[in-house]
Amino acid sequence: MSLAKIYFVIGLTFIVCLRSLGQQETKNRSSAYYFEKGEQALKSKSYKTALAHFNECLRLDPYFIDAYYSRALARESMGDKQGALTDYNIYLETKPEDKEALFSRAVGRYNYGQWAVAKEDFLKLLTMPAGETNTVYFQSDQRGGGVTKAFTAQDNLAPTFHNYLGLIETKLNNYSAAESHFNAAIQLNPDNADLYLNRGLTKLLAGDSAAAKSDFQQTLALDAESSLAKHNLAVLTSVSSLSNEKENLLTEAIESNPLPYSYADRGALRMKTGNLSGALSDYTEAIQLDSTEVDYWLNRGIVKEQTNDLKGAISDYKKVLELKPDYEKGWLNHGNASAKLNRLDDAIEDYTVAITYYPEYGLAFYNRALTYHRMGKKELACKDLMSATRLKVDIEQKVLDTICK
Repeated sequence: MSLAKIYFVIGLTFIVCLRSLGQQETKNRSSAYYFEKGEQALKSKSYKTALAHFNECLRLDPYFIDAYYSRALARESMGDKQGALTDYNIYLETKPEDKEALFSRAVGRYNYGQWAVAKEDFLKLLTMPAGETNTVYFQSDQRGGGVTKAFTAQDNLAPTFHNYLGLIETKLNNYSAAESHFNAAIQLNPDNADLYLNRGLTKLLAGDSAAAKSDFQQTLALDAESSLAKHNLAVLTSVSSLSNEKENLLTEAIESNPLPYSYADRGALRMKTGNLSGALSDYTEAIQLDSTEVDYWLNRGIVKEQTNDLKGAISDYKKVLELKPDYEKGWLNHGNASAKLNRLDDAIEDYTVAITYYPEYGLAFYNRALTYHRMGKKELACKDLMSATRLKVDIEQKVLDTICK
């Protein structure tokens, strides 16, 4: 079964808030002064100011360890993931048992794609007892509805740790280990819909579609508005036999949470079932939500080409090539539209560029052969047709006889 894109819930999204300032003995009152000023700025969410104060604190006293933790929070809030991880590393070298800092680093490593070391941190967190804490974490609503729960590192976060470990093992293609962690998380927190969703996606990647579908259905039983569960159930639905069901699921997903990939998948389905106006509308919505996704522009161009809006198609293909200049499909489709507008020289140039980027692109050879034939260049047309044949393009015998007679 050919699957569309599937999407995980990242698990839990956290914003780390300021933990209370402890009393620290320090020889350098000036460094302590800047540390306190930094904490005040951090509390008021003035992150650039906080960063400046922590930098000055550490310039005066490079061994002021707590400043590294606080600077990490400021850097993380400003989007400097690598800088935050560097500061967490320095802090944890001195205070390796600080559960809050370890949790923050583990999440940071996960978000930065450092799967192996993130796994080490989360495994260690599972073995650590809950201790005194002053940091508050906020879990975000997956549908973008704001904060749904506040908790501290002192709470039972074992389900969260297992969830992250399940996600990490999935990233590492260790599906059996991933399922084990999701099972442990569900046993500890059986009412968390996202855990079933993530386990279902892992089962889907492992090739167990039936079990994945069951998990997605359980997700919807716990959270009827889960757009990702609806989306991924739609992915499992056969286009040929149950196109109406799949479109309904995608429509429900869009109504719950209008995400670009749900519009794009419904657009692809509508293209296959001949609803070109609906497909055009869906790809336009997808582009409005995410104008950086190359395939949204490409597919909208194809829809426009099928409805004979050739100039509109060319405009979309140009956007494809602007976003990804080496995308051979973009050059092929731009060439096809140019050929339909009788811009034959432009079409030849486009097919040639496509072949330059992808020398085994049989369809580009075939379309260039047809264009050369229209231009009366029979020798070049036949040569390209032979290349297309070698590259396993299915060519009717009458076409071969006409061009290469």
